[in-house]
Amino acid sequence: MDKIQLLEYLDSNESIDADEVASVMQMSYSASAMAMLRLVRQDLASRYLDLDTQLYVYELTPKGEARLDYLRDEEMDEE
Repeated sequence: MDKIQLLEYLDSNESIDADEVASVMQMSYSASAMAMLRLVRQDLASRYLDLDTQLYVYELTPKGEARLDYLRDEEMDEE
C-alpha cells in the first residue's frame, strides 16, 4: 500500500471508513487507521464522525486532489 493507492481510493469513493480501507487494501485495521490519520495530518484527507455508525469517515481534500494529480504526473514521467 502506498500513498497514491490510498489517495486514488479516496478519490473514487466518498465517505469511507478505515475498516473499509483495511478490507480493500488487505491490511490490518490499525495500519489502515494510521495511514488515514497520516493523510489527515498532511491535510490530504479530512475526517469526521458519522453519527449513525459512530465511525470516522474520510474524504479527499482539495490539497489531496492536487497531490494525487502531482503523483499521477510523476508516475507518467517515469514510464
